[in-house]
Amino acid sequence: MAKKYYWMKLREDFFDDDAIEWLEEKPKGKEYSLFYLKLCLKSLKTNGILIRSVGNILVPYDVKKLAEITKTDFDTAVVAMNLFKTIGLVEVLESGEICLPRMEEMIGSETDKAAIMRRIREQKKLASGNSVTEMLPECSTCETGNNVTTELPESYQNVTQRLDIRDRDKEIDKTSFVDPLVQPVKKSKSETMVGDFEYQCVDMLISSCLSSFPNAKVPSTDQERMKWAVEIERMKRIDKRSEQEIIEALTFATTDSFWKCNIRSTKKFREKFETLIVRARTRTNQPQGSRQPQNRFNNFHQRDYDFDAYERQLLGAEQPKSIGNGQEED
Repeated sequence: MAKKYYWMKLREDFFDDDAIEWLEEKPKGKEYSLFYLKLCLKSLKTNGILIRSVGNILVPYDVKKLAEITKTDFDTAVVAMNLFKTIGLVEVLESGEICLPRMEEMIGSETDKAAIMRRIREQKKLASGNSVTEMLPECSTCETGNNVTTELPESYQNVTQRLDIRDRDKEIDKTSFVDPLVQPVKKSKSETMVGDFEYQCVDMLISSCLSSFPNAKVPSTDQERMKWAVEIERMKRIDKRSEQEIIEALTFATTDSFWKCNIRSTKKFREKFETLIVRARTRTNQPQGSRQPQNRFNNFHQRDYDFDAYERQLLGAEQPKSIGNGQEED
């Protein structure tokens, strides 16, 4: 069953009506008119009759209950109801039900499917500027007073959702759209200042990484090489390193056996720069003769022994006259 919606149609001269003006002239007149409007809203679904459903029966509202549900002072509600009866805004039927005679012309209702049909007409009318009633599929309609019960074809069940999506898409601010072909993405300050020197350092470090490990993870695209180059540019601009210092430290990092295995990116190179430059200069300033050979085993003094003489001595064949370096045995 189609869901039904109700609303109250209030004329723009409602408060200019003689009955309402007379009502608001009374003490607490504003409260009386507000109470009347609340009663009208409460009777929308029951065609202007103030009744409620209790189980399987309909029970009329009394003044006490009306004051309670409208959050109105009870004494104010009693006085207001007497005034409403006096000027004809309220009538009490023989069955005890309270009726609002003017509600017949103030009630508006519509089913959800009829609301969809109305929106379709409005949307198409706005789009074409012409009436499009004849463009819509035929529907079975039934009008009773102000109640519209238009039935929508099955194929139009989801039309509201489609219309909402289209309307939402139209509300997108087209001026905020950035076409990358028309307006390129703005580069960072570091990226715009990267030059040949930075890429030279990147290539130098990449070569060092690959020489020690051919499958090393190094930049393979222009964007990745740019990220490495940005670190070199920041060393110059932010860290205030000169190109000569950078080359000096990088040369040491790519030739020293220990640091060559540890400096695997320009970010790491930037972090360890001070240590690298100090080590590089320490190695450069060290006297040539004071350097210790890397392989001390090769520096072991080679002695000249007559192993044949030792063998004869051990076997007791003869007593050798001398051993090692031609020295006589004691």
